[in-house]
Amino acid sequence: MFSSPALLRAARCLALANFVALGLLFAAAGLYVQDFRGLDVHGVAAVGLHITSGALALALVLRAWGTKTGLIPAVTAVMLFVLTFLQALVGSAMTLTLHFSGALVIAAMATWLIAWAFSRERSGDARRSPELRNHYPEGAHS
Repeated sequence: MFSSPALLRAARCLALANFVALGLLFAAAGLYVQDFRGLDVHGVAAVGLHITSGALALALVLRAWGTKTGLIPAVTAVMLFVLTFLQALVGSAMTLTLHFSGALVIAAMATWLIAWAFSRERSGDARRSPELRNHYPEGAHS
């Protein structure tokens, strides 16, 4: 079907796009809280976050299914995708405290996913020395 390196490259690109959308969301939220501007940008960035987190979840699920590794990042990406919709539901003025708290959880998850995607271990066993490959027990890293 799809190769693991191709899915990893796609996941890296999508994690970056997800992070950019998240940055736009935080910037627009700051403008909105400060002087009630930027709500349109916030909405567009939220749609971008939905799209990129969904595509990232799909790429990581396909990679986990094909390689039988990386289940935790795949589950995290799916949870991130679902949380973006829950986040949109609590975006009214009455539930703004929940919206702020949810934004921090989403930011932490997106940061972890981008760190995982770009970690050195993801580069593949071919570039690792035999000593490093033998250092990890089978299945310990995803």
